[in-house]
Amino acid sequence: MFKKLRNRKNKSQDVSQQQQDGIPYRPPITPVPIPPSPYSRRSSDATTTVQPEEDIRNVERQITQLSEVSKFEIVLPGLSTGSSKQRQKSQDRRADPQGLTVLYSPINSRSADIVFVHGLGGSSRQTWCKNRDLDLFWPQNWLPKEAEISSARIMTFGYNAHFSTSGPNSISSIADFAKALLYDMRFGKDNDAQDLAMGDVPIVFIVHSLGGLVFKKAYIAGQSDAQYQSLVKEIRAVLFLSTPHRGSNLALVLNRILTTSFMGHASKQYIADLKKNSPAIEALNEDFRNLAPKLQIFCFYETLETTVAFKSFMVLEKDSSILGYPGEISRPLDADHHTVCKFASPEDPNYKSVRSALLTLIRNYNISGPQNNKSNLTVDLQQVKALLSVSGPPEDDFRDSRNRWQPGTCDSILLTPTFVDWTQDSTSSSILWAYARPGSGKSVLSSYLIHHLKQSGCICVYYFFKYLDASKRSLSSMLRSIAFQVAEDLPEFYQALTHLLEDSPQLEKLDIRSIWQRLYKSTLFKLNYAQPMYWVIDALDESESVNTIVDTLSGIQASQSPIKIFITSRELPTITAAFDRISSVPIVRVCLDDNTKDIRHYTAAQVRYMHGSIDFKQEIIAQIVDLAQGNFLWAELAIKQVLQRHNPEDIQAALSELPPGMDALYRRMEMNIKQLSRAADKETSRTILIWATFARRPLTKDDLLSVLKTENLVPLDLNHTISELCGHFVIADSNDRITLVHQTAREYLVKSQDMPFSLDLESSQESLFFACFSLFLDHKLRSKLRQKAFPSFLEYAATSWSHHLESCSAGSNEILDIIVKFLNGSYILTWIQTVAILGQLRDLVFASRSLATFAQKRRKADAPTMPLLHRDSDLTLLEMWAVDLLKIVGKFGDHLLEDPTVIYKYIPQFCPWNSMIRKTTSGSSSQFSVVGLEATEWDDCLARLSVGSNQQAFTLITHGRYLAVSTSGASLILWDSLTLETIHTFLHNEHIFKMCFSSGGRKLATYGLKTTRIWDISNGRQTYIINNPMDARPLALSFVENDTALLAATDTRDVFKLYVNNNTDGWKSLDDHIMQEDTSIPDTFLNSPTSLAFSPERTELAVAYRGYPLTIWSLEDAYLINRCKRRVGFQKVSTSTWTGVNRVCWHPTSGDVLGIYTDGMVFRWHPIEENHQELQSTDINATPSEIECSPDGIVFATSDVNGAIKLYNFRHFTLVYQLSSEDIVTALCFAPDGKRFYDLRGSHCYVWEPNALIRLSGLEDTTTDNKSDYGSTVASVIASEVFADSPVLITALAASSKAGLLFAGDEEGEVRVLDMTCQPQQEIGKSATEMGVDHLVCTGDGKYLAYTDLGGRLVVRAVEKLSNSKYTWGSRLVMNVKLDLQIGGIRQLIFSPDGACILVASLDSAQLWSLKLKSVQAVCMSRKPGTSQRWILHPSRPDHLAAISATTITLYAWKDLACIHSYELDVLEHQPSAEPALTRQASRQPQSPPAEASSHISAIVSQTSDIILLSTSRSTAFSTHQTRHVLIETTQITTPSSSSIVPTSLPRAVTATLAVPLAILGKDNLVFLDLAFWVCTWRLGATSGTAQRHFFLPRDWVNTEILGLCRVLDDGTLLCPRKGEVAVIRSTLGSGW
Repeated sequence: MFKKLRNRKNKSQDVSQQQQDGIPYRPPITPVPIPPSPYSRRSSDATTTVQPEEDIRNVERQITQLSEVSKFEIVLPGLSTGSSKQRQKSQDRRADPQGLTVLYSPINSRSADIVFVHGLGGSSRQTWCKNRDLDLFWPQNWLPKEAEISSARIMTFGYNAHFSTSGPNSISSIADFAKALLYDMRFGKDNDAQDLAMGDVPIVFIVHSLGGLVFKKAYIAGQSDAQYQSLVKEIRAVLFLSTPHRGSNLALVLNRILTTSFMGHASKQYIADLKKNSPAIEALNEDFRNLAPKLQIFCFYETLETTVAFKSFMVLEKDSSILGYPGEISRPLDADHHTVCKFASPEDPNYKSVRSALLTLIRNYNISGPQNNKSNLTVDLQQVKALLSVSGPPEDDFRDSRNRWQPGTCDSILLTPTFVDWTQDSTSSSILWAYARPGSGKSVLSSYLIHHLKQSGCICVYYFFKYLDASKRSLSSMLRSIAFQVAEDLPEFYQALTHLLEDSPQLEKLDIRSIWQRLYKSTLFKLNYAQPMYWVIDALDESESVNTIVDTLSGIQASQSPIKIFITSRELPTITAAFDRISSVPIVRVCLDDNTKDIRHYTAAQVRYMHGSIDFKQEIIAQIVDLAQGNFLWAELAIKQVLQRHNPEDIQAALSELPPGMDALYRRMEMNIKQLSRAADKETSRTILIWATFARRPLTKDDLLSVLKTENLVPLDLNHTISELCGHFVIADSNDRITLVHQTAREYLVKSQDMPFSLDLESSQESLFFACFSLFLDHKLRSKLRQKAFPSFLEYAATSWSHHLESCSAGSNEILDIIVKFLNGSYILTWIQTVAILGQLRDLVFASRSLATFAQKRRKADAPTMPLLHRDSDLTLLEMWAVDLLKIVGKFGDHLLEDPTVIYKYIPQFCPWNSMIRKTTSGSSSQFSVVGLEATEWDDCLARLSVGSNQQAFTLITHGRYLAVSTSGASLILWDSLTLETIHTFLHNEHIFKMCFSSGGRKLATYGLKTTRIWDISNGRQTYIINNPMDARPLALSFVENDTALLAATDTRDVFKLYVNNNTDGWKSLDDHIMQEDTSIPDTFLNSPTSLAFSPERTELAVAYRGYPLTIWSLEDAYLINRCKRRVGFQKVSTSTWTGVNRVCWHPTSGDVLGIYTDGMVFRWHPIEENHQELQSTDINATPSEIECSPDGIVFATSDVNGAIKLYNFRHFTLVYQLSSEDIVTALCFAPDGKRFYDLRGSHCYVWEPNALIRLSGLEDTTTDNKSDYGSTVASVIASEVFADSPVLITALAASSKAGLLFAGDEEGEVRVLDMTCQPQQEIGKSATEMGVDHLVCTGDGKYLAYTDLGGRLVVRAVEKLSNSKYTWGSRLVMNVKLDLQIGGIRQLIFSPDGACILVASLDSAQLWSLKLKSVQAVCMSRKPGTSQRWILHPSRPDHLAAISATTITLYAWKDLACIHSYELDVLEHQPSAEPALTRQASRQPQSPPAEASSHISAIVSQTSDIILLSTSRSTAFSTHQTRHVLIETTQITTPSSSSIVPTSLPRAVTATLAVPLAILGKDNLVFLDLAFWVCTWRLGATSGTAQRHFFLPRDWVNTEILGLCRVLDDGTLLCPRKGEVAVIRSTLGSGW
């Protein structure tokens, strides 16, 4: 024993390295051989795997044994000082400096501070050095050489966390280490004894192991300590390297080692804190969770087992190394716990990963500059991941295949001449197709190659197609996943992707061509990087669209930097043909069938622990290799059979019984299932096999256990049950997902006729549907959701039942019964809540389609049967819910995601009376109700925006969140497309022909009659003006060259270019050869173009003429690409081979041109492929005048002179929606997300959101090529038709809480009265000129009503209750006069408290009218002419009234308008918002036209007359500045004791969310609408700035005009105009005050 222990001293040279990084040394006790399972997990390089928990118990037993021999001189490296050499190493480590040490400081001002914090047992320098070599001290030696990182100062922090010291420590807990860190940051000195001055620039921490906990503790402590608050505010980001956020099981073992060691070590408190789920850890996480959103967080975790002596184990599992917070970015490193923070060279892939994250952070600080370096990062990888809709971590599939790799296999690929030649060609892009037979180990080979390339320092991204997982079959998901991985490795690509966040919908919803164009052709392929990029794509044969994938990937030849793609698959004829067609990129092929060596090596590794002699084992290995015939899968299954035998005879018998070939082996496996005798076993086997074969994605073990539990088939050991009952067809992969052993197993099972139970598609899908659906028929589920006790099977069931329904039999009454039960109860609301919790609202659209399709199939199946047997009412229920689900997504999607519970209380009340969701909840008692609206059906129109009653709307464009419309008044109005709020009005002062947004949405260009102007959208300012070419009218306008130039194509057949940063060159002709047409074509007449359109890439121009063929020109080389030759034989076509074209546009991705021939026929044509198709219309009277394609390319729209708009599915070229109207449509366009379209009619812009767009945008198959199906006549959906009815809108509203009446005036001059009990409304007045009512007021008792119209007439009526009449209310005329006011028109009406007179206010004056005398009794001129003011009744003096402006409050007497007193408001004036510096010098800066500033004033008096809320906003023709809200106590204006008033400002936390103040209920309860359209209350003066939300207003209810008319009554009832009616909303708003 003594000699053995002494000899181990020679094997301990690297032990101190282990101790240094917080890993206890494990004495190398000789391991007992344990034969591994064929499916046991392996690390990348280890040949055996020991579970950490088992290994810990082994070590504890070994420690106990060793403690019994303490009388000997035992060397325990890192824990004792058994040799002088070992002591010297410990001393060297402990000699590293403690506290903050500056490693590098830039010569000039620094952009950031980077601080390194080591882990347990580490030190400030050697923790970061591989092999403790200071030449590899990367924070000091490598980072300063990185160009952008060199602008930051670099420091390291050391502290005494060595567990090898005996005796008590001066610092004994994580909290103490944290205090030391904070102290040094605040009071520390640099190498020249100067203050560190930390807090002046952003701070980034890089922390390893325990150092991460020290950082978290310091960050938390600094928040509440005034000494450090300003300091920690500058901590912007942290990079965690293998930090035990949830502790580690090894902590307990380490403390036991210390207490039983031979040198008298004591247990350490900071080690006890590391215990898994310890109270200290949990408390730390709870505190840090609330502060984490302030930080940019990166978590890097180890993926290799750490080797200690002869044992390997995971020190930290992934779940402990990541936080799981929103916005967190996590990434694996190919390292163990030691080497995760140490790197071999600057080319080390792990170093590159950490450096890339750091580079991204410092680059942002460099860009922001010293003056703005405190701004937070606006975009991170999590946002990019959300943009790309990447669901799971890409490394899961890699790790699953990598864990099956056996060391010593797969390396032959590296020596294959074909592979060597392919990799050595580093200058050009190419594809290497590696093909082999099924089950030959292609996926494991792919994982090996990925690992090899990454280890070699290459940029390598990958994708594993999985047929058994529906989410991993599509080209779309592959492209999005690869893009995300590239963004992680390539900072330049990451930066480019972040710009897409501003104006792009989720890319998951875009077609393949759009994704390829935006992410790859327009972004990645334009980047230059030093070395080739490798893509590894596994299992192409398991994808959904082989041809599309191969065709798309051939486009890599357009990349400026080489891309090398390695693809594996079976050698199928379809794949061979797909590669044969490719000529644009080199295709290299290699066969991988020669894998005998790898199978032999793998087999030898698996059977080495089998009992028997070496010769016997060699014989078994030879037999398995021979019988496998190159099939790894066969060998793996055979080894499993062999290892279950116990003597040589049984082993030989098993091998002799195994048939060669997979089909034969599958039949043998099938026999094992047929031998099952117990009914329960058969049912369990069938259930597991059905889920493994037909599930949309592999279930987790927990999911499957939940399914088995519902069927009373719960096994004691799921792994054992699967092995025994499923014939080895089913396995649990390394991610604990239940799946088939191979894709070929599914093919066999589906075809098999010999199973003891059915596995046919229809019955299997029905079983899965029932299993999913039954979960939501549980009354307790809603309660579980409220308690966040989510069943494990919930996510799959919620998102998959609709997909399984599509494969079920429509004739099944059992299925129809359960659906009807689901739809008639509250179960469907619980399901909607679940989907919203999961953030998967797209599944509502899938469910809508499934329900509608099922109903359609059932009606067709029932057609031949007797009508009495038809279940029409039940099918109508399905169809109505199908409509409701689409509308819920479109109208309430944002609110559902924010608070899923609104589906129960609020959403149903906002739905039409005949909607199923309203009917379902009509009987439920609720404290929330919406009445007063007569709408019974859903409406497609979201809003109607006016450009002014005397203006015409001409053109419109959209971009991101902006909607812009030009008007006949030479102006342009910019709206927020979400809130429909006016953002800016731009005055061009000339008729605007064309306009366009920049690609980033920051600029807007307008091309007028004489000049072109460019506007800065952020502040509404004109930044550029230039004269236009003479007599040239633009028909196409676009920004190009990264928004530095404009292209204009004009009716003079010219293309002009303007560089907007150059004020001298002006418009220049791009090339005189463009549009120089051939006039020799017979029967042509070359005139001015009727329509021009730039291609999406702005490289081609489509030119349409009436008397000449449609022509496509190249803008880059100025040559003719093609002319459209219309085939003879179509209707209305002459003998010519061409026809003139009126309008033309491009499809955004397919390369097709859409147009309208002069005979009215709609067509599409591909200029390169020369495909041509015309729209077969049955409406002979339809003559389309305009055509537009949606940005996603899914639909296109036409409008005609009869006011009809038609939407067509582009792919199938079929009608899906028609909107009829009596008004002529002059322009139309789509919203960027394709879910809305806009049109112009007269002076209005209409906003539409039909079901067809919601359905198509949610269901369009992005997994297949969106290329035109020329000749297709298949309708994608049944076309729906609606009529655009334009309601007469309410323009003024007044209410009397005392009388229970509300009055409404509309745009046609009619005034109506409505009882609050929602009796039918009645007309009680009408403008004689039928001009719109613009102001309306009533007395507090509701007895008098006054209104004015746009013609300037004042009408006062007395309101009377009628008896003995069919009408409840009537009125008599009191006064009708024509007003003669000064400047500004009528601004306000206000009754005196006694109702005897009325004040009529204009901008500069006010008139007091007597109702009795019908004449003006007094006139008051404004004290400050031209200044807006608001009149209110004096809160406490009925004989006074007050005029409030932005700076004064003036009191007047009611009897004669005599001025009583004036108060100055002691508040800061509005300051113009900060404007970014323009790129040109001031002397060359064109100035905006002068714009008069005006203020909007609103004043709300509290219900108890104690408080006035004054809101003011200053606006110009260009912009509206931020609104200011202040509070004034009414006691300050009761007596003229002072000349000034000091208002109280609302807290910033309130004003940051306040959109529109509505009322002050009681004494101090402010009611307002927040930015998300929620009606909220906040108690004035409360210490907390958090408001209480009560209910929301649907987004299609909200616009500027509506918000100005909303009223809150004394009881909290909210009145809200809605399409010519008034919604009366009752809630708990008024209770509790």
